[in-house]
Amino acid sequence: MDQLTEFDEITEVSPLTATAVASILLDDLTCTSNEANRHAARRSERIVKAIDLARRHPEIYTHDADVAFAERSAILDIALRLRISEDHARALRHAAEWAMGHLPNLWAQAHDGFATLRQVEQTITQLAPLDLPVDAPQEVVDAVHAVYAQVDVAASEWVLSCPPEAFRRRLKALVDRIAGDLAARRRTRAMADRKVTRSDAGDGMTWLTALVPTPQAEAIMGRLTATAKHMQKHERNGRTRDQIRADLFADWLTGKGTDTAVKTKVFVTIPVQLLAGEPVPVEQARIVGGDTIDPLTAKQLFVDATAFHRVVTDPVKGVVVDMDRRTYRPTRAQRDWIILNHGTCSRDGCTRLAVDAEVDHDRPWAEGGMTNLADLRPLCSRDHVHRHRTKAVYRTRPDSTVEVTTPTGFTSTAPPDDTTPPF
Repeated sequence: MDQLTEFDEITEVSPLTATAVASILLDDLTCTSNEANRHAARRSERIVKAIDLARRHPEIYTHDADVAFAERSAILDIALRLRISEDHARALRHAAEWAMGHLPNLWAQAHDGFATLRQVEQTITQLAPLDLPVDAPQEVVDAVHAVYAQVDVAASEWVLSCPPEAFRRRLKALVDRIAGDLAARRRTRAMADRKVTRSDAGDGMTWLTALVPTPQAEAIMGRLTATAKHMQKHERNGRTRDQIRADLFADWLTGKGTDTAVKTKVFVTIPVQLLAGEPVPVEQARIVGGDTIDPLTAKQLFVDATAFHRVVTDPVKGVVVDMDRRTYRPTRAQRDWIILNHGTCSRDGCTRLAVDAEVDHDRPWAEGGMTNLADLRPLCSRDHVHRHRTKAVYRTRPDSTVEVTTPTGFTSTAPPDDTTPPF
């Protein structure tokens, strides 16, 4: 780094000097990359150790020394400290724990900075179909461990010379060769992983991704394409074939025009200034808990929506929602108001939608808490369990966000707010 500092202010250098500077820069880049790999591996090791400590001493995190809840609470503690999701913390723990147990050579390379966590995870994924049942006979256990050892030796050498794609190809070919029936096992494993995921694409659009068997995927695309081709001749309306396929996909899945059309309630907040035609509304229309939507889409939703809960974000207080009642369960109006006001789970860093969350009393109802808006907040099912089964303390701030103080003394901080509650 001292050598680099010498050249920081130099703008005109000779070709020889420039070559030397380039060499120093690239050497430093390599060292930085190795250090990042070492840091990632050591961080994962510490996650494993922290969770193992919680397992051995569950009293740290729980009132009743429940090992399972102590582990879950430790993962939340880690996630809050590192500002990552609980699922990410759990995945880091799994990769490090599995590699340290079955891939010692590859993990040593990661610990020394020569292998990335991504390469470790790829190796674990390739070997996953060989996971042993609890009651596997010893000869099967020995055979699978022999495969692990062979792959470990090869992978620990390849990380030193292979770029990422070549590493992945070599790894897959090796595992396929030494595990004869792997294809069938991988197919079974892949079938177990089928799912549908959603991710925001911005500008009021969302990606829906489905992992389904290939024959079904081909059939789906075939039907979409055949129908789109037919519609292009008669009902194109200026749409491209891709746009028609997307519209058909949405219509078919929501049951548009059928007796079984979806009845799911989606909350959309629309400023009255927008409906009044003002060119620059004070606030943007938004799907509660999600992204903003453009003014044209918002107006259309307000006019045409049938399965949407339409709410105008102005002083609309025609429904009394703060009833200060002494009954435990909130009313439908109170729950809707909470969903609109929070959007997501109120705990710092949690992005699970409030519409799927449980309504929690800030002051427990059994201890005199009221079922009114000032004392209610949405907590996702995970956080609701953490709050009541562990020693973590959930406290509502004046702005209705919830901070968590973990049993080890860490207090979360609110992330930057990129949304404005409509009420």
